[in-house]
Amino acid sequence: MTAKTKDDTVIYNKQKFYMPFPGRLGRGKEMGRGPYEKSGILRETSIPPLARVHETFEITFPYEDKVAGTSTRRELLDDEITVSVVLSYLPFGEFDGNEVTFFEETKVLDLKTEWIWR
Repeated sequence: MTAKTKDDTVIYNKQKFYMPFPGRLGRGKEMGRGPYEKSGILRETSIPPLARVHETFEITFPYEDKVAGTSTRRELLDDEITVSVVLSYLPFGEFDGNEVTFFEETKVLDLKTEWIWR
């Protein structure tokens, strides 16, 4: 997931990997059929077929602290950001040209009113 301002400055960039539970239940020192069956991976983080997975990402809009008399207040530098989400399948566990992108969406998030944080 990537968030950019209007002038294409990246303000947020995070990757999240979903991996299936290893078939050998973490036993043994051998590599399985691929990196998704490494013996060190014990937590189920896969996306089940036909199931929805809800994720939350907290993206802070760019702001600046401005001095107003004796106090400071935060003002937004940009009230609009572009968020891009890409879901890819990595058959060998790395972005090496073999990845398959099966979902990609870009949305514009905006705050059209004046926001003052106190």
